[in-house]
Amino acid sequence: MSSSTLPHIVKPLALISGILLLSGCVFHISPSVASVKQTKQLTLPNNNLEYLNVLSGAGSLEIKGSQSATSIRVDATIYTADIEDEYELTLEQDAKQTKLVAQNKSRNGISFYSGQSPHIDLVVTVPSNLNLDIDDGSGDIVISAMQSNMNVKDGSGDLTINSAKNLTIDDGSGEVTLENIAGNLELTDGSGSIHINNVSGNATIDDGSGEMHVSNINGSLNVEDGSGDLVISHISGAVNVDDNSGDMIIEHIGSSVTIEDGSGDIRVNHAKGLTITESGSGDVSIDNISGSVKVAD
Repeated sequence: MSSSTLPHIVKPLALISGILLLSGCVFHISPSVASVKQTKQLTLPNNNLEYLNVLSGAGSLEIKGSQSATSIRVDATIYTADIEDEYELTLEQDAKQTKLVAQNKSRNGISFYSGQSPHIDLVVTVPSNLNLDIDDGSGDIVISAMQSNMNVKDGSGDLTINSAKNLTIDDGSGEVTLENIAGNLELTDGSGSIHINNVSGNATIDDGSGEMHVSNINGSLNVEDGSGDLVISHISGAVNVDDNSGDMIIEHIGSSVTIEDGSGDIRVNHAKGLTITESGSGDVSIDNISGSVKVAD
C-alpha cells in the first residue's frame, strides 16, 4: 500500500471514531456469563379466561394443561449477567384474555458472552381448555395435555406438542414433534426434522428442509417440501405432495395420491389411485394401487 492512500483511509476511520464518541455508545468488551439466577412466581385466577397470549424472548417454554387448574401459574427462572440487569416478567388480564411477557432487556452498546447469555426459562400451568397464542424468540418449547386451539410462532429451538385442538404453527428452525391433534393442523417450517402422528382432521405442511415423518391422519394431507426425505403412512384422505428433492415413501393411503417430484426415489404402496404429474430423477416403485395409475414420462 502506498503512502498516498493512507490519508483516504485515516480520515474515514477518524470520522467513524468521532461519531461513536459523540453518540455516547458504550462497548462491553470483556466477555461475560449470565450466571446470576433468580426465581419468580406469578399467578392469575381463571376468571372465565379464554385466551393466553405469550410473548417470550430467549429461554425455554413449557406449558402444561390441567383439567383441575383454577388459575394460571408461571414459574420463571431468570438468568442475567448482573443482579441489576433489567428484565420484563408480567402476567396481566384484559377482559377474557391474559398476556404473559417474559423478556430480558438488552444492555446499551454491544455485549459479548463467553458462556450462556441472558434468558428466562418458563414453566406455565394453565386450564387445559385455554386457547394459546404464542410468539417465542429462541429456546425449546414443550406443550402438553391441552384441549384447545393454538397459534404458535417460533423463531428457533425444538418444538414439541402433545395434545391440542386446531393447531397453526409458523416455525423457523429446530426439530418439530406433534402428536394427538384433535382438529386441523397447519404447519409452516423453515428447517429441521418433522415428526407428526395422530391428527383427527386435515393436515397442511409447507417445509423448507429436513426429513419428515407423517402418520395417522384421519383427513387429507397436503405437503409442499423443499428438501429432505419423506415418509408418509396411514392417511385416511387424499394425499398431495409437491416435493423438490429427497426420497419419498407413501404407504397405506385410504384415498388417492398425487405427486409432483423434482428428484429422489418414489415408492407408493397401498393407495386407491395414483397420479404422478412429474417424477424428475430417481426410481419409481408402485405396488397395490386399487384405482387408476397415471405416471408422467
